[in-house]
Amino acid sequence: MSLSKVIELARADLGYTESPPGSNMTKYGEAYGMNGVPWCVEVLWFWFNQAGERMAFFGGGKTASCSVLLRWYREQGLTVPVSEVQPGDIALLNFHGKAEPEHCGLVTDVLHDSILGNVIWTIEGNTSSADGSQSNGGMVCEKQRYPRQIVAVCRPQYQPEPEVVDDITGHWAEKEI
Repeated sequence: MSLSKVIELARADLGYTESPPGSNMTKYGEAYGMNGVPWCVEVLWFWFNQAGERMAFFGGGKTASCSVLLRWYREQGLTVPVSEVQPGDIALLNFHGKAEPEHCGLVTDVLHDSILGNVIWTIEGNTSSADGSQSNGGMVCEKQRYPRQIVAVCRPQYQPEPEVVDDITGHWAEKEI
């Protein structure tokens, strides 16, 4: 499995909402074993586990805390400057200009704009379609983020993408393939 699988799973969950609204009750919390709590970190754990990338997220462990997640990635030397953000990274966010993360999302795209600077696209759980602070919003959404909102960028160590063989001509198992 790979980074592309994690992003594919995140995209497939766009629009998913907690039920009932305002409860923090989700399939992610149920799978995690801690339902009814803010779930922006739990959804990342879920996608990584479903994609076979369990070890790339928090070393295979569990946390539902943005701060604990950031501390672990820093201790492993797996954080990068916001200017180096790329798809597959985890963006830790704060909407009030503070250094402590309050929310997180999976980076899916980065647009380098000479006027706006970097525009970072994320898929986030427990967010909303509203502007401003989207932490604890109850939904999986794709969001546009700016460097000023990002406290830190964590770089999971994904398994290498499997090699794709396009030409089997002359391969010893050509007939069977």
